[in-house]
Amino acid sequence: MKKKRLQSYMIEFIKIVIYCIIVSWKSSPFYTIIRFLCSIITPLTGLAVTFLGKYILDLLAGEAYINNSETMLIFFFLCLFLIAVIRLISGKFQEYCQMMHNEVVNQELSLKLMDKGINADLEFFDNPAFYNKLSAATMDIQHINMVLFNIISAFSAFITFAASISVLVRYDILYGVLMLAAGVPAGVSAVIYTKKLYFLSLSQIEGERKKGYVNSLATNRQYAPSVRLFSIGDLLKKRYSAVWETLFRERRKSIKLRSIVSCLLSFLPELVILYVGIDVSVKVLGKQAPIGDYSLYIGLVNQLWMGIYMLINAAVQIYDNQLRVNNFKSLDAFKNRIINNGRRKLDEIECIEYLNVTFTYPGNTSPSLKNVSFTVDKAEKIVLVGLNGSGKSTLIKLLLRFYDIDDGAIKINGVDIKEYDINDVRRNFSVYFQDDFNYCFSLRDNIAIADDAYASDERIIGALHESGSDDILRKAPGGLDTYLSRMFSETGIELSIGQGQKVALARAFFRRHTALILDEPSSSLDPKSEHELFEHLKILTDGKITIFTSHRLSNVSLADKIIVLDSGEVLEIGTQGELLKNKGRYAELFGYQRDKFVTVQT
Repeated sequence: MKKKRLQSYMIEFIKIVIYCIIVSWKSSPFYTIIRFLCSIITPLTGLAVTFLGKYILDLLAGEAYINNSETMLIFFFLCLFLIAVIRLISGKFQEYCQMMHNEVVNQELSLKLMDKGINADLEFFDNPAFYNKLSAATMDIQHINMVLFNIISAFSAFITFAASISVLVRYDILYGVLMLAAGVPAGVSAVIYTKKLYFLSLSQIEGERKKGYVNSLATNRQYAPSVRLFSIGDLLKKRYSAVWETLFRERRKSIKLRSIVSCLLSFLPELVILYVGIDVSVKVLGKQAPIGDYSLYIGLVNQLWMGIYMLINAAVQIYDNQLRVNNFKSLDAFKNRIINNGRRKLDEIECIEYLNVTFTYPGNTSPSLKNVSFTVDKAEKIVLVGLNGSGKSTLIKLLLRFYDIDDGAIKINGVDIKEYDINDVRRNFSVYFQDDFNYCFSLRDNIAIADDAYASDERIIGALHESGSDDILRKAPGGLDTYLSRMFSETGIELSIGQGQKVALARAFFRRHTALILDEPSSSLDPKSEHELFEHLKILTDGKITIFTSHRLSNVSLADKIIVLDSGEVLEIGTQGELLKNKGRYAELFGYQRDKFVTVQT
């Protein structure tokens, strides 16, 4: 059983090493080769220095009978100088290559992690386990980059080890055996505690996220007004400290025990070095060996210990990084449900059909939509009406294939949306989301990002005008180059919630589309801006399918058809006149808002 487990560990270990070397090679073959070549120089030059030291001592002690001893001494010292120059140049060049290579590898891994976040199904962002994995993988990138460094260190250490022990065993095999025996316990304990500490760090990911969140509340501008209004600064610091203290106590206990064990085991190699020093000294004093042998074998046994230590340390670090690489790779366990295997192209949306659509969010037990059916024909404008949680936004997410339905069908132009290329489907829509936000980029970039290939200042300014954002552009000190935040620019501007909504709407208007979706497009606008927006919408939506949601029923006059939802079901469909005449749920909701205006007028 233990043998199989060991084989499994070794296979996994080798896989991780190969995986990281492949990443390294893909990022830069040149740096990978150079770093391996430079790693050979250090052990070989170290061995050469040890032998030169012996010969110099033997010459100085008169125990080496060589003609022209002075010439040989000068030659040996010139060799030492040449070795020093080679090691200096090699070391600096290797340091440079390592730094540059680290940058390139980090870029490769960061892009891979970004790609995972960008392409993950929307449902994963409602899953704490996914966030924990993503947070751990983000932290592990730097450690993964160290695998190559550790492999190179292990390669260099092996050369040191092999060269040192091959010479030592010729003199006394006991030296090599004792040093190997002394190094094994330290290596075993290092592996054990490395594994424990890493798993401890994984178990603390959620605590680290909580700590980071509390810290962001104190340092993020978004929360600054509330923090000051409620005077919760001390409360935040207490909560941060409470989480920190729990994490710190757990780490301190493990690190303290590891330090004690490591310290005790480190005495063993020192005892071996002491034994070798005494044994060789006795032989030198007894004229059984030249004085240079003391320098040679003490140097060799130290190099052997250094080689063993470096091998153990590199193996432990690779093992540590093996766990981190596995954690990084474990993100692949979150398999997307939304599969883009459609082959049909979609040039224009002429009709949308919901046919008995039923859908339950992952992790929930009750459906958010139940047997929903309705049709939106070409150039038709519909408004979805209902209380919060009635399913309005869910219908939009399903249409864009952020989620896939459980039962029924959604069709575009009479074809199931799964038969279309998912990118084609989304490319035909422009959407303003209810919780839309703006980026800490320039005003130009905030708009152009929706359709960069078709961007021009004229079109951007036109979209800003259509959303009622002319005043924002006029007041922007740098025009379209003004940043919508002071995070990266002192001349940036901070927008009110209503202004932010206008810019987000401009982005939706700017994007080329054949169908427009607006989820609560006027929720933060003042009455004047709201009126102007819907006047523009009459022109912008002409001839296009338009779906919008609104709590303000005074805005539904734009719609050709109203669909009333309640608890995920369609209650009513019709024009405003028809629904008011039916005196159903829509008439009830309309009455609430009408009565408020009547009360004010009275």
